[in-house]
Amino acid sequence: MFEFVTQHQFWTAVVIYWIFSAAVSSMPEPASNGSPGYLWLFRFLHSIAGNITTAFGSKIPGLKTFVLVLTIPLMLATSACAARYTIHPGALSTTDSAAYDTLLIAQATIDQARVEFEANRLPAGTKPALEALIESYNITRTSWLAYRGAVSSNVPSDIYFNKLTKNLTDLSNAIRIFKEGK
Repeated sequence: MFEFVTQHQFWTAVVIYWIFSAAVSSMPEPASNGSPGYLWLFRFLHSIAGNITTAFGSKIPGLKTFVLVLTIPLMLATSACAARYTIHPGALSTTDSAAYDTLLIAQATIDQARVEFEANRLPAGTKPALEALIESYNITRTSWLAYRGAVSSNVPSDIYFNKLTKNLTDLSNAIRIFKEGK
């Protein structure tokens, strides 16, 4: 096999070209106020890479097949890497788990704000937003517990779900308003 590769030096040129092309493609764009020497080198190397592609692009045997063979696993891997939401242990449903996530985020935001407030690092104008956030957190947590109780006891949970959804939206808005005010 090694003799076959060494006797067919065209593939060596192809590999060297691919390495050269990758190196040229990874060069950072020259800044408008950058060195004229780097600008010249950048343009020169891109011109050479383009000329080599024009001259030899159609002479690389099996390139289209090779690209297709590489593209298919890439496409399959991309769909396999889709983000998946992992439900918390003990959660009753995806909604329950997502509500719990939102409550955890709000609780962490409130805890951090309290630390900053006690250290006098929180701007004075954010205290009303913090109080609104705490109130919204308490209301949302209560509606979340009511929703969990309804789901776990097989009571129709539509009313609780609608209330929880509204409260989660209000809590998310309160978090956003508080963070914008910081």
